[in-house]
Amino acid sequence: MKVSEEKISSKKIGVFAIWAVGVGMVISGESFGWNLGWAITGPLWFFAPVAVAALMYFGLVQNLIELACVYPDATGPHTYVEKAFGRKWGNFIGLTILFEFLFATPAIASSLGEYLGFLMDDLPLSPWIATGFLLFFSIINLFEMHIGVRFLILLTLLAIAELFLYQSAVLSSFQFDNLANSGVGSLDLQGFVAAIPYAVWLFLAIEGISLMTNSIDRKGFRKTITRGYNLAFFTLLTLALLVLVLAAGGIDWSLPESLGILEENHPMPASMALILGKENFLVQLFTFIGLFGLIASLQGIAFAATTQLEPLLPMIKIDRISKRVLASSLVFLFSLIAIWSSQTGFLIEVSVFGAVCMYLVVSASLLKLRKMDSVITSTTSENMLYQHTDFNSNFSTFNAWVAVLISLICIGAFAYLQFQAFIIFIACSLVYVFLIRRN
Repeated sequence: MKVSEEKISSKKIGVFAIWAVGVGMVISGESFGWNLGWAITGPLWFFAPVAVAALMYFGLVQNLIELACVYPDATGPHTYVEKAFGRKWGNFIGLTILFEFLFATPAIASSLGEYLGFLMDDLPLSPWIATGFLLFFSIINLFEMHIGVRFLILLTLLAIAELFLYQSAVLSSFQFDNLANSGVGSLDLQGFVAAIPYAVWLFLAIEGISLMTNSIDRKGFRKTITRGYNLAFFTLLTLALLVLVLAAGGIDWSLPESLGILEENHPMPASMALILGKENFLVQLFTFIGLFGLIASLQGIAFAATTQLEPLLPMIKIDRISKRVLASSLVFLFSLIAIWSSQTGFLIEVSVFGAVCMYLVVSASLLKLRKMDSVITSTTSENMLYQHTDFNSNFSTFNAWVAVLISLICIGAFAYLQFQAFIIFIACSLVYVFLIRRN
């Protein structure tokens, strides 16, 4: 380890805060989306794509830890890509991150609307509720307000408490036969391809930690970020496995009404209602607590989409506030159209596609930057704390290749599932990178 002589940063974001940010940005994925994967493979076989997605994210997390240590002043994944492949690829990654957040926004809003609609016993009102929350946060985002780390920690702890409440409530009804013999779906190559986006959704956005690494105390930087990243990943993996196992084993799949879980945007309260009865106090309490996690995720994701879109807009000669208004308005308009016209499954697939494109290029960046290490070393800045040679070469290279290969599989899956959307994305990317942002 090589530590510079610069004054250690006075900012004190530690392991606990990193863990809370990583878990808090992802945890809404535990609330919905996985049930759409169940509809394809069934609850038991869905663990196959989940295992592949978890392997990819483990590799990605190790990649991001190393990149953050070598480039602690990076402002996001695009910084690593620019260092490895140049500005055009950095612009492309900015576009993929926008797709990730832009399509995740209406997906989360739809789920939030259904959670509150379920609580109010008025599900047809759900899209109107989602629209109202989108409008509110679009206005909030004009002022560039976002959730502070301390508040996010509180919301993360509430969301984890909600999941433990769910697990405790359904545990008494758990039967292994329910999990193993649901009679739903099957696993073949086509089923695996169709289900992989919903497995990735369980971990999507953990890379959000990379947006705050320049605020971590430089003293003990590597140990802090390694522990924070890994704790966040294994927390999410544990929670996901508990939810998937207990939910599948707690549902009596022989009842016709159980199959409705496979289509809902609120599968957790709906499954609790089947097991305990909708009027049960625990069902109402769970749904109420769940709203806070979804609201936090929606605000954070909508803010990220607006912030990501603003610099990507063409260089229009208007002041910055007006450009912010334009970006927030476009995010709201797009989300509004998506909520009222698109299925949640499609939104999840496109959001996941944007994410895995970024994972692919970031992991490839690590492979290239390691080869460039002698060049990097000779031009080391005073802010650099570590070098790539401080990390185990075999372990690092293996994780990078795992993330690259699985990301390619996910991209191929999306191209197969949504070929028209894939072609449109490629066309838009080429136009944007080589024409709009050529200068």
